[in-house]
Amino acid sequence: MSEICIFVGTTDGKRLARRLGACEIHTTAFVAAGFRDQALEEAGLGDSVTVLHDRMSREDLARKLKELAPKIVVDATHPYALDVSEDIREAAAKADIPYIRMKRKTTDAPDRKVFRFRDLAEVLPVLQRTAGNILVTTGVDTLEAYASAEGLKERLYIRIRPEEEAFRACREAGIPKERIIAMQGPFSMEMNRATIHAYGIRHLVTKQSGESSGFTEKIIAAQETETAVYMIGEEAEEGVPYAKVLDRLGEILSVDLRDTITVTVSLVGMGPGEKGCLTRDAEKAIREADVLFGTEQLVEPYRATKKTYPYDRGDDVLPRLEQLLQEARQGDPHVRAAVLLNGDTGFYSGSTGLIFYLTNWRRRMLLSDTGKFKMQIRTFPGISSIQMMAARLQDHWEKAYVSQLRGDDPEEWQEVVRHLPREKRTYLAVSGVEDVERLRKWILKEDPEREKYSIYAGYQLTLPEERIFADEGERPGLGTEDAKRDPFPDILPKGRYTVMIRNSEPSFAEAEKEKQVLAGISNDEFLQEKGIPISREEIRTLAIGKLRITEPAVIMDIGSGSGSVAVELGRILKHSEIYAIEKEPDRAELIRKNIHHLSANRVTVVEGEAPEILKDLPKPTHAMIRGADGKLFLILQELFRKSPNMRVVIVAVTLETKTELAQLLSGIVPTEYTILEPEYLEINVSRNRKTGRHHALAAENPVSILSFRFGRRPGA
Repeated sequence: MSEICIFVGTTDGKRLARRLGACEIHTTAFVAAGFRDQALEEAGLGDSVTVLHDRMSREDLARKLKELAPKIVVDATHPYALDVSEDIREAAAKADIPYIRMKRKTTDAPDRKVFRFRDLAEVLPVLQRTAGNILVTTGVDTLEAYASAEGLKERLYIRIRPEEEAFRACREAGIPKERIIAMQGPFSMEMNRATIHAYGIRHLVTKQSGESSGFTEKIIAAQETETAVYMIGEEAEEGVPYAKVLDRLGEILSVDLRDTITVTVSLVGMGPGEKGCLTRDAEKAIREADVLFGTEQLVEPYRATKKTYPYDRGDDVLPRLEQLLQEARQGDPHVRAAVLLNGDTGFYSGSTGLIFYLTNWRRRMLLSDTGKFKMQIRTFPGISSIQMMAARLQDHWEKAYVSQLRGDDPEEWQEVVRHLPREKRTYLAVSGVEDVERLRKWILKEDPEREKYSIYAGYQLTLPEERIFADEGERPGLGTEDAKRDPFPDILPKGRYTVMIRNSEPSFAEAEKEKQVLAGISNDEFLQEKGIPISREEIRTLAIGKLRITEPAVIMDIGSGSGSVAVELGRILKHSEIYAIEKEPDRAELIRKNIHHLSANRVTVVEGEAPEILKDLPKPTHAMIRGADGKLFLILQELFRKSPNMRVVIVAVTLETKTELAQLLSGIVPTEYTILEPEYLEINVSRNRKTGRHHALAAENPVSILSFRFGRRPGA
């Protein structure tokens, strides 16, 4: 007795048999003649699946089904095997067994040089009016019609399965053996392309068939080689998609048969622009992807061969991935996507934001009840424009100052011009021709220092219109004369640029003029507004010390107020991310002003209320809480969930918050975490003030500071 009987004549049918075997469902698989050379016993079906190859009449089939007594019969034969399907349907009805027809998913072909016909009788006269070799991939049943059509026989190449019945049909149709291509499919795009080239094919005849049959790869190869496609017919019968069949069988057997959907997202660095700069791994990732994301310019070369979306931001990519995930339930359970990114994935790339979005999405999908799911995120680096520029100039960049410059970002501009006098080499990825002109104007204003600077602008690197424009000082000090460069024209062409500025006499004199960047900034240096509190500098310095920061770090300043803690950290730290979290808009605006005023470029202002806003931020290593608004324990819980080993400092001024600190220390509030190495300080500051001819001390409100790191509570 079998629980399921399945008639296999397609790749989707094999997939269903393999799935039933993996779930140890007692199954009998009747295999169509075309699958005999791929014995299903070798396809990893397991012991629970019995394979039968015997061809039976409708009556014999009915008797066999009665003997096996399955709960349902699944017809997964080829869409064009209508007579076979009718025999199976009638036999199931005679045996009084439920019947379901599985319909494999078809793919819409592109329209360029693709011609559609209802049947063979329509396509033959059209082929007779053409010139050039014809590749027939529609099977052997209609070979006699092709061979007998006037003027076609000498141009035909027939691709068949390497089976005796197929060879016999070719012989009977008079097809010479040198025009027979005997190969077992489905075929890759590369194999189809090679076949077209090898036999000089100008016309390809195919049926509209399923994705798993290799139909898509066949069409793409034809499109790439400018081969005309003649597509015969659509699927001639109704049916139920693969995923719905799994659901139906699962209901009958009271078992979850759904496939695990695997999503692979590849972040691909495309280099400066020319395809030849791609690594082999990057090329493979693009080739294997079913869908490509990226800017219009990056996806344009692949539109004819891939499904493309002109997006490269996480909030645009995710909705499309979710759509593909739903489609995967009906077809191939593996979603392969690639996001194409300019340059290198590790140099001012969108990959950081994408990884953040994708990682959070994966976490949500794993926790949701949308079905079995797993996901892999891969990154393939590319050649950055900086590397290419150094190569073109025959220069090195291991000790250069490397950054990006966007004309609309005043902080980036200030950072660049601060470094230019001090660095021997400065490499910049710029946003356009306006940035190049701005840099040249800055150098011209440096007279009499002008002659120590040489500026080079790489235009459209690796593309056919590539040029290196140079405005050199007295001692450019670059590579050999083979590093070709042209004088700057009066008007620079618009396009993509990479800039290198060489300073033959770097000086640190400018650095000496800068303000000293140390902990303990006076409150007088901050911009202040009435009604917005600012931490006392003594308390701020002590609290920052208790964070015990080692770089690189990700630091949350929760309840930032005027931003004094975040700004001071932003001036001290050079390789960390600081987030100033503030729910009041007027305070957030003051923080932004202080960031600009004191050049704290590492600080990002986040408007919102904790703990909710923390869910969308990166995993922190440190947090300072100076304003909790009664939500201290909720904030701590969210921080622990995001980063269970982080360090926390809480600054308390009000009695209510100090009471919460006492509860936290005593452990009377149930939590998932415990606090390790706690240190509680009560700070009393008295500040001198003048009273007549004398000085007295005036006490200020005492402040409590609790510092600790999280630990996981045993058993939690």
